[in-house]
Amino acid sequence: MKNLKVVVLAVLLFLGSTFAVNAIDKPPLQWPAVTAGPASSETAPANSRDSLVQIIQNQHLAPLGPTNFLRYLIRSAINQGVTPNTIIFLFLLPLVGALVGVLQYLVGLSGFGLFIPAMLAVTFLATGIAGGLFLFATIVFVNSLVGRWLRPIRLHYWPRRAIVLTFTALATFGALILAPYLGLATLARVSIFPILFFVLLAEEFARTQLGKSKQAAMRLTLATLVLAILGAILMKWALLQRLVLLNPELALLLILIFNVLIGRYSGFRLLEYRRFYSIWSRH
Repeated sequence: MKNLKVVVLAVLLFLGSTFAVNAIDKPPLQWPAVTAGPASSETAPANSRDSLVQIIQNQHLAPLGPTNFLRYLIRSAINQGVTPNTIIFLFLLPLVGALVGVLQYLVGLSGFGLFIPAMLAVTFLATGIAGGLFLFATIVFVNSLVGRWLRPIRLHYWPRRAIVLTFTALATFGALILAPYLGLATLARVSIFPILFFVLLAEEFARTQLGKSKQAAMRLTLATLVLAILGAILMKWALLQRLVLLNPELALLLILIFNVLIGRYSGFRLLEYRRFYSIWSRH
């Protein structure tokens, strides 16, 4: 019962504070959209960036103090050329970390640590969830297929992985060419960094498969993708964007409190209830 109260308090504290921000009469923030036309692809990010800058500059600031110093720093950073989207990315990353803790200790769903799901959440924002899953499936498929072809050949580990990386790069290039024909035009304009994160996840999959088992690698990979997708959905939530951009001190404080409450949880996880249900049902 004590653990349940801790969880309920954490959830109510988090949701109550975010919904309270809904009273602020500001338009929701939007991530820059990547469209197919050459003209619109240049003007849409600029218009979105200008609207975010206007929201920040129109915010009334009280005299500088410990409760609003981050707002002054954000305004100063934007005046020096830092984009608002970059600021939102940075301040929402701790929220994705908190989500990983919730799914780990309350649900029992664990992936490849904390860094990879957080970075993949940002990656899904750039590629789109459908495009990201298509690209990742292509990379994992080629990794597994080429790795199986190379098994009869006696090669050291790193040269073999370098050969796999060569074919992965070619397959990724083919996927980027094929993407517009599949309705995934966003992938055609994606930068190299989202691709590198998917390659990193595929490498973790291969390493785990060698060290543990294929089933363990599949389980950790799927959990990581679930964590990343949920993180991307949260990071696109206009209400959370507004909270972070206009109230960064409050947002970070709530995330810290939320992590402390989750860190003190010592009860059963949801997946453990299903695992031991047959034992409990006898009593």
